[in-house]
Amino acid sequence: MLDQITQQPTVDTRTFRLPEGEYVNQSVPKDLIVLHFTAGTSARSVYSTWTQRPGGAVSRVATAYVVDLDGSIYEFFPADRWAYHLGMTVRNPASFNDRRSVGIEIVNPGPLRLDSDSPDQLNWWPNSFSNRWCAISETDRYVRADYRGYRYFATFPKVQVEAVRRLTGHLCDRFQIPKVLPPANRRNEFDPNFYCSFRGIASHQNFRADKCDVGPAWNWGSLA
Repeated sequence: MLDQITQQPTVDTRTFRLPEGEYVNQSVPKDLIVLHFTAGTSARSVYSTWTQRPGGAVSRVATAYVVDLDGSIYEFFPADRWAYHLGMTVRNPASFNDRRSVGIEIVNPGPLRLDSDSPDQLNWWPNSFSNRWCAISETDRYVRADYRGYRYFATFPKVQVEAVRRLTGHLCDRFQIPKVLPPANRRNEFDPNFYCSFRGIASHQNFRADKCDVGPAWNWGSLA
């Protein structure tokens, strides 16, 4: 499907622009796209998190793009620049994988848990997973899958999935990144030996054993 993309996505480069100090203003070649989910519910909350750190600290932890629930695409800094979005402590000399990759955060609450008092309700993580996300009967809003300690994951709206499809296709064309997905049986694996030399489209869970984004609710077939 990525090979069929002819129309460039609409990208908002103004609304949530990070100050230069919040990313490394160095243009580097790209051969990888890494998908994340935000564990939140809006692009604005992502911007607030990255610009309102305690004491005004600058950490340069960010991604170039955030795709909101309604499919809006926001560019937080130029895609040929980079920031620390992987948090890797092994197999990442001089932040090699952060530098070579374009990070995309997809707005999504991520893992869900059953409410301790209402077993017909699923909650997302704030306040120790006490914030309501949906009812068990709302089967279009979650998938059930055992993955890295969780059993439920919030789904991604179709308009958002389509926006990610267009954005990844555009980035692959712009930076000549191979339009390649990991093998189907390896997409949920943490395997730095494989992924540190992989070129194409991967996700955070492939580089960190303690991460579950983009998780089992993401439809990799949308990018195939």
